[in-house]
Amino acid sequence: MTNAPLTFVANRESNQYLTVFDGETLSLLENVSTKVAQAALQAIQSGQPVAAAMGDKAMTIPAADITRVRTAEHDDFVQVRYTKAGAEKHYVVAMPGIEQQLALVRAIGATLPQAVEVRGPIPMAQALIGPGFATICVVGATGVFVMLARDVASGVEIDTTGRRAGMKMLIAKVLDVIGMPGVIGIGAVALAAALFWGYQRIKSPPILTTFERPA
Repeated sequence: MTNAPLTFVANRESNQYLTVFDGETLSLLENVSTKVAQAALQAIQSGQPVAAAMGDKAMTIPAADITRVRTAEHDDFVQVRYTKAGAEKHYVVAMPGIEQQLALVRAIGATLPQAVEVRGPIPMAQALIGPGFATICVVGATGVFVMLARDVASGVEIDTTGRRAGMKMLIAKVLDVIGMPGVIGIGAVALAAALFWGYQRIKSPPILTTFERPA
């Protein structure tokens, strides 16, 4: 190939995920240190073969084996479906942002015979997973902190020993200051935010972009 391979680096906590697509192979070097990822990236940019630059720890998926690739605006990854030894496999590729996700999806999609780009909103149930989970967490956390605030207000001593003693002490002091009304108020604001998020998802669900080989 004469064109330089596409390279993407995603940060996850303290490690990096390097993704490279050269038009024939999707290569993935995941959960490595910044030093390792940058060394591989610099080697690729200097013209070294991708396989040699990424080393034995890299996972490779031939483009010829990929049957579907897709990504959604609200995600930070690309989903790849491929075949290996006659079995269907799925892999999630960590990505740094939606523009990079679309670039990778379209580059891979261009290699899939007779595949065309299909764009449309994600299913409603999928759109509401995040807001629904957030709503459940807010309600549960508010209930727990209301009970703790009631105990603090009634003079019940909260155990602030053991692991994370400092955090427990801080929570006890904050609850003593804001009381049950403060906890309920914060919970109400958080719940309203989660419900508004759900409303926005229903009103304008994220767009899903897919390339898939015809059956």
